[in-house]
Amino acid sequence: MKLSALQLKHYHYSHLQLESVDSEQLVGKEPSSPYWVPSANKIQTTITVGEPETQEVASQYAFVMSLQLSYQEKDFPYKFVVALDGVFVCNEKEELTDSFQHELVVNATSILYSTVREQLLTLSSRQKFGPLMLPSLDFKSLQRADSDKES
Repeated sequence: MKLSALQLKHYHYSHLQLESVDSEQLVGKEPSSPYWVPSANKIQTTITVGEPETQEVASQYAFVMSLQLSYQEKDFPYKFVVALDGVFVCNEKEELTDSFQHELVVNATSILYSTVREQLLTLSSRQKFGPLMLPSLDFKSLQRADSDKES
């Protein structure tokens, strides 16, 4: 085994909220597996990537990623809002092409998302509706938001 070129150096949560939802639509409803799994296409996701003004080591590429997730649906027993930041270093610095940066963002997002899955599973395990498991997501289709567009 060898280390991945992309290394997570640190992460921390700035917001972590999980609430049980009381709803008549949930009476008698049971999860289809041992876990409640939210609908993947309804998980609201925001990703922000920032770079330091200067790179400390010329052979490394460092960046900070912020990931925000939220979910709230009437027929699901939980709603959650999560925000966290991760500090990453890539030891195999290539030319910073769009495809290389996309690959880094996809992998870094997957790493942070996995930490959120574990936290929500742990927090929900003692809730009245039972454990919540985030679905595995494919982040390869992430698209860069155009900051010049008006919303």
